[in-house]
Amino acid sequence: MRRLTALLVSACLVSPAFAGKLYLMGGAYGDTNTDLFVNGLRKATGIDSAFTPNLASTRNCGTDWASTRCPRIAVVTSAAASYAVGADAFQNDLLNSDGSLAKRGYYNLFQTHGFSPKFITAHIDNYTTHARAGTAEGNANLTILQQADVVFFAGGDQAKHARTWLKDDGSDSDLAATLRARWNGGAGNLVVAGDSAGNHLLNATMHGVGISYGYLYYGADLPSPTAIPNYLNFGDAREGTSALRFFENGGTMKGLGLLPTALLSDTHFDRRSGRLGRLAAAMRALNIRQGLGVDENTGVLVDPAASTAQVYGAGVLVVVDSQAATVQAASTYKVSNLRVSLLSAGDRYHYGTRTVTSARAAIGTRYYSGAYDSADVFGALETSKSLTRLVDQSASYNLGSAPRPVYDSGPQYPSSAPTLRLRFTRDASTRGYYGSGRYTVEKARVDFE
Repeated sequence: MRRLTALLVSACLVSPAFAGKLYLMGGAYGDTNTDLFVNGLRKATGIDSAFTPNLASTRNCGTDWASTRCPRIAVVTSAAASYAVGADAFQNDLLNSDGSLAKRGYYNLFQTHGFSPKFITAHIDNYTTHARAGTAEGNANLTILQQADVVFFAGGDQAKHARTWLKDDGSDSDLAATLRARWNGGAGNLVVAGDSAGNHLLNATMHGVGISYGYLYYGADLPSPTAIPNYLNFGDAREGTSALRFFENGGTMKGLGLLPTALLSDTHFDRRSGRLGRLAAAMRALNIRQGLGVDENTGVLVDPAASTAQVYGAGVLVVVDSQAATVQAASTYKVSNLRVSLLSAGDRYHYGTRTVTSARAAIGTRYYSGAYDSADVFGALETSKSLTRLVDQSASYNLGSAPRPVYDSGPQYPSSAPTLRLRFTRDASTRGYYGSGRYTVEKARVDFE
């Protein structure tokens, strides 16, 4: 086993060959979203793509990985509070008070969509043995990772994922080294997927916590990465963990770094609350020029070999490009000429060329007159509405306001905190497409004024 560990560590030092693909999910998925799980994730494996799973069955696939016809998926719940909580989420469905099904457990969820699932047991309360080669538990987990066609990181607390998979100094545990060795040197058939917190973990440096207003109010000034052993204080603790800044600004922490470093991802992007400000500010702080904001119930298949990102599911992908942007001198984060695109299922973003491909029809005659000005642009779905209306209205720009948040308890913004404003402009670079009730927006200009 010592020899195996040495080989794994050596392999993780090899420059990435982009042997596999990444599947970024935005959280709050629907259990029956077949476009998300079958057309997106399952078909990305290239295994048994002609088989149509029976959504009513939790026995679509054999459990013997040596003989199953289905893609083999390793399910990672290390963002959970403990091994017991993670194991329960894997094994058991969540039921309503009347006994009806509320949410599938991961085993049954993936069986319904035609995967053969196995459970990675490593969590924050057992990682010293379960993430290490040479123990029975660790060796069992390593074997699963070496055989899996998909490795799926579930949602929860992204800092707990990092604590479980990385050593105190941020280097790979044996578990992470095994995954990285397969990613670097595989035959092109590995898909690493992450939902919500699991999505964030795939970044080289992940950002999290806080809200758009806070990221902008504090000037796109994110702290140095939280040390892995200090994962419980993930956030901007420079003024203490009870300060407004800790709750409202963002934190950073080392991730696994499988997502290409030209990209930064974010989750729950618009349906829960608008995270356009959060992603744009994090990109500035981390010096990354392209951001992928994945909305809920949505998946994005990133193919590093082709430099593409394709959208699946019910929501949208918002792409933020700051290549030609100019930052203004101000106490809050102000930037002009961001280029923001919105993609729906079937659309593809080419991040190598910064272009969008859509099969929808180009918008000719515009449907709406006037403009759409949002009174709470970081409210749920307001960013999407501001962008889609922009390409289908007579007016050439929309305004969005982000008022100072006020809370019932806890630390508060000062009464002097400003209302922030965003301007969405349709210019010569902007394109709009529409079909089957869905929009595509390419290169709207967005200014944080």
